[in-house]
Amino acid sequence: MARHLAITYVRHFITKENEAKQYIGWTNVPVIKPKNVSHELKPEIVMTSDLLRCRQTAHLLFPNHVIECSYRWRELHFGDFEGKTYEQLQTVKAYRRWLDDPFRYAPPNGETFAQFEARIEQAVSDAIHRSVSHVVVVTHGGVIRYILSKYAPDIRSFWEWHVPFGEGVTLYNTKERWKEGKRCISLAAVHFKGSENG
Repeated sequence: MARHLAITYVRHFITKENEAKQYIGWTNVPVIKPKNVSHELKPEIVMTSDLLRCRQTAHLLFPNHVIECSYRWRELHFGDFEGKTYEQLQTVKAYRRWLDDPFRYAPPNGETFAQFEARIEQAVSDAIHRSVSHVVVVTHGGVIRYILSKYAPDIRSFWEWHVPFGEGVTLYNTKERWKEGKRCISLAAVHFKGSENG
């Protein structure tokens, strides 16, 4: 008999640095707290990136849950580009090279896409080996893009996916299909009522 596992991936609430369009992969900054957040999700496990913006989002959304934190759910490490904007970096040769082919080149002192991918796959493996039917993961935009490009039922590239800050997506699959790395059976967007930041 097939065992079903839904994983909901939630992008953290927005930060001041996000509003300023800075690269903040591993930079530890707080969120702008939203007003009156509500939802109907009832996960058995809540996992999150160990970075502050994700931990804060997880505690705001799931105040009565134990939150499991892991560095594996972190955004790509942008290395020397951390804290900077496109305007500040656009004339830097290493930045231009990375922008032209981010899957081949890494930011100086940052993470390669292959390292990022391997780290996320380890985190997914941890989630799918739990004896539960619904897991929520509070993480980052790049992580969710990668997950959707690999596991969503409709095939789109990494750059074609977008989940807004403070929103999410649930992927439905069987545990067997998750373990085999097969695409999910279905997908649904998750919206949080009153998630406007104030």
